[in-house]
Amino acid sequence: MNEARALRGRHTEESATDRVLSVQEVSRITGLSGWTLRYYEKIGLIDPIARDASSGHRAYTRTDLARIESLAHLRAAGLAIEEMRALMAARGHAPETVAMKIGMLAAHGEALEEEMRRLAARKHYIDNRVGYWRAVQAGDDAEAERLEAQGQLLGEQLS
Repeated sequence: MNEARALRGRHTEESATDRVLSVQEVSRITGLSGWTLRYYEKIGLIDPIARDASSGHRAYTRTDLARIESLAHLRAAGLAIEEMRALMAARGHAPETVAMKIGMLAAHGEALEEEMRRLAARKHYIDNRVGYWRAVQAGDDAEAERLEAQGQLLGEQLS
């Protein structure tokens, strides 16, 4: 993503609106595959991309790149396509727009917190099992028995 900042900040003889980027360049900058870029265009997450007159290839503008970078960030944060669509469609800073964005992002943050709690419980269970097998390996029957009982409780919490 730093490459995108460098491209935006680079002074060339071309104006920002004249410089176009290929699918490969946008893919390299954003980390999204060419297939994903074409798919996002197909489903309307990205406005139709202009075509180079001579080659017919997609020619991404700086404006296109900025929108695609936002989508890449939302995707990396784990948002679903419909959530990305809603956030990207809500443009501007009107109070109701801002409130909607805050609500959606806060809800996603809460879902991530819950996912992190579930992952922490799984990790705790796995750590318990490692401890159990180490106790077995060391011949520490009392510790293995304690960890076995604890593991049963932890396992039930996972279900």
